[in-house]
Amino acid sequence: MSETSQSENLKVRTTRFGEVAVEPGKVITMPHGMIGFPNDRRFVLLHHAPNSPFHWLQSLDRADLAFVTVSPLLFDPKYEIALGNSDTSLLQVQDPQDIQVWVVVTIPHGQPENMTANLKAPVVINLKNRLGSQIIMDNPKYEVRHTLAG
Repeated sequence: MSETSQSENLKVRTTRFGEVAVEPGKVITMPHGMIGFPNDRRFVLLHHAPNSPFHWLQSLDRADLAFVTVSPLLFDPKYEIALGNSDTSLLQVQDPQDIQVWVVVTIPHGQPENMTANLKAPVVINLKNRLGSQIIMDNPKYEVRHTLAG
């Protein structure tokens, strides 16, 4: 992947989208990466399609790594996260209004009706400083494979 100066857009090669231009201010830094991918620490959210609720959390460190994400509020308006002190410190949260929450969606090949969302481990992003983390919640009502269809 090649990058230009900080004042210009980053040129990022991806396997799904080809080369994309990313504004430096849109880069999300995840100090611990995603679960299972601790070395991939720079991401960007890309729209899936106009008017689609889905986004791609595209790694800027690896062209072939991207996660389908969606706001959990779309299918669970009462979805709540509880950030612990270590999460709040890592993300440098000053105001809870600065937080954006996404969940990773799994779509089995050829079976979109069986898609699920991981409500147990949301991706939390501080919009002020662009720090993010995938946190694991203790709440037993949230599942790793929450069915979205039906």
